[in-house]
Amino acid sequence: MESILNRQLIGASALPLERGGLNGVVQILPLVNIALVLIDLNKKVSFCAERKTGKYHFSINLSDNPTRDSLVAQGVSITRPAIFGFNEQLKDLDLQLNAGCRFCNVVVPESFFAEKLTEFGHFFDVKEVLSNFNILSNAYVSSHFVLYLNELWQNLPSLALTPKLIEQEVLSTLIECFVGHDDRKVGVALARRERHEAALQVLALTNSSPTKPFEIQDLCSILHQSRTSLFNGCKEKFQMSPLQVVRRVRLHQVRHALMDAEFCIENNISGVSDIASYFGFIGRSHFARYYKNEFLEMPRQTLSNRRYSQQTF
Repeated sequence: MESILNRQLIGASALPLERGGLNGVVQILPLVNIALVLIDLNKKVSFCAERKTGKYHFSINLSDNPTRDSLVAQGVSITRPAIFGFNEQLKDLDLQLNAGCRFCNVVVPESFFAEKLTEFGHFFDVKEVLSNFNILSNAYVSSHFVLYLNELWQNLPSLALTPKLIEQEVLSTLIECFVGHDDRKVGVALARRERHEAALQVLALTNSSPTKPFEIQDLCSILHQSRTSLFNGCKEKFQMSPLQVVRRVRLHQVRHALMDAEFCIENNISGVSDIASYFGFIGRSHFARYYKNEFLEMPRQTLSNRRYSQQTF
């Protein structure tokens, strides 16, 4: 999932916030100049990443019930149909999806979008919103944009339209959302507190250094945080302690390796003990207990299931 997201982002990291295996769909639809991304997962998940320069990200929740299947973007809880994440000054992604949320992202090169705005005669109106706000909601977003994107993803396998025509429809509908003033509300991203920034860095650091062991003193030293500040930041951001964040990321990395034969071959590891040691788990009994508590099965069961599926390919 992270490798797929990194086609449009940099250093994407995911942290499941609920126990159990993470399953779902991550789809990317590349068009002529723009790309559409759809994420639909079975667990509550937190994401962080850096944004690539030169691109706008127009995001929206396509869930039938956004109040129930809500999300938190850049610290703002979004419980109604709204486009968000587009502010020109945003340098990173800070996103939390509830299970059931259908997160859709439209990625548009800045120069191409400027051309289209000029072509439609809406450059200055839309540019003002892009420069000053991060969230946009109005009647057109809920009555047109959400419906159009849902129909697009649902009918994609049988859609007869060319990529160019789909791109034109997406962009014209998107621009209409920004020029529509009927029931319009706009908002800005909240300034992130230092301890919450540090919590996101714990996630990113753990994900980017999968074989490096981290103790709390290591994290505090690297991130220039006190134990109290780092603990409070992770608790408020993820409802976990810093070491619980590290452990959960590592356990999901282990599970991915247990289910991925190619990863094991590339890294010359095999068997549960090898894989656990590779990701820094010392003590087989402790590791097995953590794993079962997280995924409700022993690690050898996960490995056996993968090997059985290979035999019945």
